[in-house]
Amino acid sequence: MPTPVALSLVNVRVRYGDRFAVDGVSLHVRRGEIVGLLGPNGSGKSTTLCAAAGVLDVCEGSVAVEGVYHADDPHAFAMRVGFVPQDCALYEELTAAENLSFFGKLYGLTGADLRRRVVRVLGRVQLGDRADQRVATFSGGMRQRLNLAVALVHDPALLLLDEPTAALDPASRDALFADLGRLRDDGHAVLLSTHHLDEAELGCDRIAVLDRGQLVACGRPTDLLRCGTVGRQVLYGHVRSRPAGFVLKALRQRLGAEVELEVTGRRLRLSAPTSEELGVALAAVLAEGVELETFRTPAGTLDRTLREAAPAAPEHSGANAP
Repeated sequence: MPTPVALSLVNVRVRYGDRFAVDGVSLHVRRGEIVGLLGPNGSGKSTTLCAAAGVLDVCEGSVAVEGVYHADDPHAFAMRVGFVPQDCALYEELTAAENLSFFGKLYGLTGADLRRRVVRVLGRVQLGDRADQRVATFSGGMRQRLNLAVALVHDPALLLLDEPTAALDPASRDALFADLGRLRDDGHAVLLSTHHLDEAELGCDRIAVLDRGQLVACGRPTDLLRCGTVGRQVLYGHVRSRPAGFVLKALRQRLGAEVELEVTGRRLRLSAPTSEELGVALAAVLAEGVELETFRTPAGTLDRTLREAAPAAPEHSGANAP
């Protein structure tokens, strides 16, 4: 028997002025599945998540969670969704438990039921021993995990996360994905956005690639590779310390338009059309004094130039069918 569909987006369009930020996206996410929205800045990832969360109204198409349409019953819809925005929505002067209690009450939770849920979700995100600690004292990784707990306190079927690892160090990122893996194993549906290909490959069951507001490919990472959704060479690394802004600007000018250089915190991603050009680019980065503690070039990495839209790849075994 097929796993039930948690999220259903059908021909969704969202307009900003005279431009469609999301243009005809159809996507289904099943319970017990993590799907990653992958694409460059401006591709429509955040807008798609906001539409899925019911934060933005769609001008065309439909959005449903477990068969409940946002247009028909916004309250019942909201009770089935947990949304983790890019910025942590927490009160720093409150403790972790007080934050969860506050947000739980907004969902109508009270009394012993609320107290049990607070204890349970703090344990799920490995913050049970920090319940009475003020958020102002939390590290970035702890704040993000508490942000996740806030989205889980009402036990939603669907969890949406907008670039949840953007400001996290590698250890905190791995801890967050471990949390998400446990949620998937417990039957939750997870949809998250990222522009880091290694995260999408290693942390997601399927990847939905967006470009200019349109879904250009969707499937398992191995399926997308088989369908030819590759084309660039990529290197991932950790720098000893983040380079100064003027160093990165000079490097990007030196590398040229065909080479992509991203540095987020201490994480570095370098991409080029060929392995030869990637090697030249790496040499240029090192010549500028950027110290790489570690780096790797995964074999068969899923990477592509999203500026060149491609037809949607077929999904594996109809995994995206209603």
